[in-house]
Amino acid sequence: MLQTKNEFAFFSRRRRREEALTILRFNCSNANTACRSDEGLAMIYATRNAQGSLSRRIRGFLQLCAAALAVLAPIARSSATNLSLPQVDSYDVRLGTETFAPMYGPFTTNNVFVETAEAMTNMGSDIIKLYLGSNTSGQEGIPLPPNVTNLLTLVRDEPSYHKVFDMPFRHVIAWAYPLENSDAWWKSGYNATQGAKDYQEMYALTQYLLTNYNNSGKTFYLGHWEGDGYLEVNGWTTNPPAITIQGMIGWLNNRQKAVDDAKAATTYSNVWVYNYAECNRVRDAMDNGTNNNERVINCVVPYVTNLDYLSYSSYDAQNLSSSDLDATLNYMESMLPTNKATVNPGCRMWIGEYGWGYEPTSQQEPQIRSYMQRLINWNYNGDCLPYILMWEMYSNTNANYATNFCLINYADQKVPAWYLHNYFINDAKMAVAQFYQTNGRLPTDTEFTSLMSPLLNAPLSAPVPITVANTGSTLITNTAASVSGTVAQGIYGESEATVWVYYGTQDGGATYGTWQHAQYAGISTNFSPATFTTTLSGLLPNTNYYYRFYAQTFTTNSWAPASSTFSTVTINPTDYGSRTKVFFSGYIKGETLTDFPVLVDLSTNVTGFSYRQFASPAGGDLRFADESGILPLPYEIDKWNTNGISSVWVNVPSISTTNDFVWAYWGNPLATNPPAYTTNGAAWPNFDLVWHLEQSGFPYADSTLNYPALDGSAPAQTPGIIGEGQEFNGASTFLDAGVANLNNAFTLSAWVNIPYGAYSCQTIWANQPGGFGSAGFSLFVNKYNTTNGAVLLDTGDGSNGSEISTTTNLVTTGHWHLVTASVNRSTATAAFYVDGSPEPIANGGPGLVSDFVNNAGLNFGRFTNNALYFNGAMDEARIYGGIEDSNWVWASWATVASNSVLQSYLSVTRQTPALSVSAAGGNTIFAWPASGVGYTLYTATNLAPPVSWSPSASQPVWTNNQWQISLPSSSVGILFYRLQSQ
Repeated sequence: MLQTKNEFAFFSRRRRREEALTILRFNCSNANTACRSDEGLAMIYATRNAQGSLSRRIRGFLQLCAAALAVLAPIARSSATNLSLPQVDSYDVRLGTETFAPMYGPFTTNNVFVETAEAMTNMGSDIIKLYLGSNTSGQEGIPLPPNVTNLLTLVRDEPSYHKVFDMPFRHVIAWAYPLENSDAWWKSGYNATQGAKDYQEMYALTQYLLTNYNNSGKTFYLGHWEGDGYLEVNGWTTNPPAITIQGMIGWLNNRQKAVDDAKAATTYSNVWVYNYAECNRVRDAMDNGTNNNERVINCVVPYVTNLDYLSYSSYDAQNLSSSDLDATLNYMESMLPTNKATVNPGCRMWIGEYGWGYEPTSQQEPQIRSYMQRLINWNYNGDCLPYILMWEMYSNTNANYATNFCLINYADQKVPAWYLHNYFINDAKMAVAQFYQTNGRLPTDTEFTSLMSPLLNAPLSAPVPITVANTGSTLITNTAASVSGTVAQGIYGESEATVWVYYGTQDGGATYGTWQHAQYAGISTNFSPATFTTTLSGLLPNTNYYYRFYAQTFTTNSWAPASSTFSTVTINPTDYGSRTKVFFSGYIKGETLTDFPVLVDLSTNVTGFSYRQFASPAGGDLRFADESGILPLPYEIDKWNTNGISSVWVNVPSISTTNDFVWAYWGNPLATNPPAYTTNGAAWPNFDLVWHLEQSGFPYADSTLNYPALDGSAPAQTPGIIGEGQEFNGASTFLDAGVANLNNAFTLSAWVNIPYGAYSCQTIWANQPGGFGSAGFSLFVNKYNTTNGAVLLDTGDGSNGSEISTTTNLVTTGHWHLVTASVNRSTATAAFYVDGSPEPIANGGPGLVSDFVNNAGLNFGRFTNNALYFNGAMDEARIYGGIEDSNWVWASWATVASNSVLQSYLSVTRQTPALSVSAAGGNTIFAWPASGVGYTLYTATNLAPPVSWSPSASQPVWTNNQWQISLPSSSVGILFYRLQSQ
């Protein structure tokens, strides 16, 4: 128990000369009630350690004082570590950029070289491509100091270079040109003297990188600018001189040997240095004639026998189709020498440059995204390109040249391609982390492709830092409840979120101080959405409560979108005279169905059932409860028929196995008024529309209360699949739901019975007029002007249209069929089901039109332009606000079509009421408890077998909250009485 006006101070250990001090001052009248600070302000002072975390001791203290801290301001509730994994940190997520000769900036106090490097890390990339050589002034804006005379001293002694190399880049790709030679001294032929100078500088640089960055996890690649630029003759119109090709081969072999020799002579671990070559005119080698096809890829690379890696400045390939691009990359692979294939496993090529800088930055994003996707999709024997580098962070030409090769423009503005890179890198790290957490290993190259390539089908969205949702509650007792919520963190490397649940008898909204109670729920350590469940105790019985989950990191916080409710109102089973269990013995799908509407059929088909057992002739005393037997479940009576089957829809919180069940109770004259949840839509969470179509005319009720059908042309009432349905005449009858605002993901369904001969499109749902490409969607049976029995979905945006279809003859005439279509507007995909079975898309056509209208007037039984009316009967029309998967759809079909297969009903058990006898006014009063509904008094003159029991001439009367029969005193002699079910 927290004590009033206690002060707590904890000191963490010193880490990197930092000391964390946390001071908490507060007073509490009770640990479960609102707390306030002594001075009206709670303050927590804390410094982070090198990882940005609080000490373990502080973390434990925060958890200990959860109830007190939660109702204060949202301060210092973050957890001890960041949401990251070392394995994921070191995983290559492919995308990056480079810094060469930027023509503007700096925009900060750093020089432009350091500034662009920091801009890369701020974008999330751990890849940098940069320049090393004598032209540092022109390439990186850094005048070469006199103490820098070679590559080693440049990297080691020039402050800006040293700073950039020390930054958290795991992959450093460098044009490395020894300072003692000109860049292309070999063009007139290779000579040993200059080669020795190159060798010495490359060797010394390699050895320095291996020793200075030992155990850093960094990889360095030492290479050069576009190699075909050195072979260019008159705009690449003819082959280069043989001496130039041979000079280049000697130059690259010499550089490779310097790197290999330095590695062989140095002791190091967890750091790598490699040599690479770069080509840029690959298509010339593939496509040109023999007088103009000698390029680096085919005349140099194959002869650099120990070459580590190959870079491709890929401007001649970036506009190719996927097949041509794949052919180009495959050709390059075929030219790589194989000596290093086992030494350097994986793909030994990457994309060193690409870009569409001659187009406005606002128009580049789709081209860049498409090229990224094509490159990511390519693989060679399962190995994919490790780096895809866009030219570049800041443009290397000024504004007068009207080029836009940049991720940040001249005005220091991030262009759309920057956000594409930033979002992709974060999404990739989260996807890899989720994969690792699920599989215990990192994804392979092709698995990474399958994770990330689909995201590039559309513009990427900014990651949501934290998404919180309330997911459910379960009553444990009438003073304790279990509540659950989900938390999903969307930013890799953010601090782990601390999760709380706020609750009380009033809705406190998104303001901490207005909630009566708060409880710590845990810390988010999952990269995938995680469920947090906590028990709230000390609740008031028979009381309605609100609750709302909340999560916070060091930098952001989020509430669930709205508060949810639970109630400590419970069912007392002993108040009800009859009960049965409904098992879901036929559900063998394995997936858990949550908040699933089950059809419960009550009739004399259930052993021991009788309508005489109800205190209300309309079933007002019917109740359902979860497996605990005490938590009420929302339900809705579809049809009450005391002469046959009564159909009731029950919202079941969870169905997972054949052992799951719910309780049904009835027989309580003290509870004959149906609860509010039977009519307020509570039985249909997550549904947008539910029409049972029981009515004989307008209005047709919507059980969700969202979209009752108030207009249209009324069909005729007819026997339905459940109770009553509606008969549509195929010419004029339809129902109008009004303007229906649907989610980007929704599921359409209805039971249909189409008569023989019904011709052309039998429209079920439509918010579009007839005509291919019309704005909206439509779900119908039969392709236009056929009777083919296929299910079709049309979508359009007013200009473009799409129609997808199942195979034919699925919806046969003269029979009831459940037709379902799950529609995902965001991914432009849909799934069809007929009678609970998934049906593949048969026409193999394109996906949906992704921008079809989903918030327009919705008709049931026709297109909105008075066309293509439905002919036949329909029942149970629904729209679910999300994607119903195959198991959900199957169970929706089975609970109606095969109710006795999906569900099993135990024999009704009844309480045996105790009979009491008293005398009053010369009469004998027989009485028994309220729960004895359906019992009456029987009498016999003796108990000698066989006993003959006869019902009393009087019927029970409900008096003083009990059943009574008053009989006049009898002179017959000894009589025997008992209660017996009628």
